[in-house]
Amino acid sequence: MAYDGLVTWAQGLERTLDPRVRLAHWIGHEPDDWQVEMFSTRSSEVACRVSRQAGKTSVLAARAVEELHIPESLSLCIAPAERQAKIIAREIARQLRRTDLVITRSTLTELEMSNGARVVALPSTSDTIRGYPSVSLLEIDECAFLQGEGGGEDLISSVLPMLTAQGQVYFSSTPAGKGNYFAKLFLDAKPGDGIHRIVVKGTDIPRLAEKVERMRRTLSATKFRQEIEVEMLADGQAYFDLTIIENATSQEGAICPKF
Repeated sequence: MAYDGLVTWAQGLERTLDPRVRLAHWIGHEPDDWQVEMFSTRSSEVACRVSRQAGKTSVLAARAVEELHIPESLSLCIAPAERQAKIIAREIARQLRRTDLVITRSTLTELEMSNGARVVALPSTSDTIRGYPSVSLLEIDECAFLQGEGGGEDLISSVLPMLTAQGQVYFSSTPAGKGNYFAKLFLDAKPGDGIHRIVVKGTDIPRLAEKVERMRRTLSATKFRQEIEVEMLADGQAYFDLTIIENATSQEGAICPKF
């Protein structure tokens, strides 16, 4: 084997054996520890409360790419809006170019591989979500923003039965108060409930330091706490919005000090 061929073979073997190396290759940069944790967990339910712009969509896409290596598998990616569903579909397509998988059919929202594996990305408002059989991977992005009864609970209860017995579901989002299904995954946490919970603040990610400081300057303190520090601040029942109370009674530094 020529030297260049040996290097390529060794790199491929390293990616096969090490999920961190595999993830880094697919997303295009060295991943954070939480991204590796999110990518490599095999818990049946994974709840990820992650700061804006932290890179959770890249990990969801990588996990879908991983699933596409399994022949005849079906992955379903759901987001509140069509635009968000297309973003994750584009990211999956981008990462697939770094693999040996061959795409045999491609649309804006669906990809099919030569091994029969498929991934479908749909908005949660679509009437076509129901009816997919034997879903092995279900990803619900921006889960806290799902519309409908119970803060998205009605939609989630309609798609969970489509999972196979060994299927895995990801609930991923920045928080949006306490009155939704996503928030309950954290507020109602019980020991041994089988849910792998990951909480990532933007202020804890060194590579986001400049972006976080810009957000601190431009967002209201309440928005910063919700979007960057991933706090679940309101239950949706308050008469006055927290931002109104904040602006009327407090200096920004008092609510969201810089440590």
